[in-house]
Amino acid sequence: MDYLLGRFAEQAIDSMNGDDIAVLERLIEMPDPQIELSVYEGYSLGERDLDALIARVRQFHGLPKAG
Repeated sequence: MDYLLGRFAEQAIDSMNGDDIAVLERLIEMPDPQIELSVYEGYSLGERDLDALIARVRQFHGLPKAG
């Protein structure tokens, strides 16, 4: 997960505001299995801002929209 999130963060960090960065930090602190289910399978993390960030990560990596 570090590789996928790291590549996304490198590309997106300059366009993120403080709130966006805080959400990214919260995501990074989550257990990898939860992040993997969300990124690869489209499972919700239960918070709108985290799910929106996952949608951006999925789009960045060319994965289809969840749902």
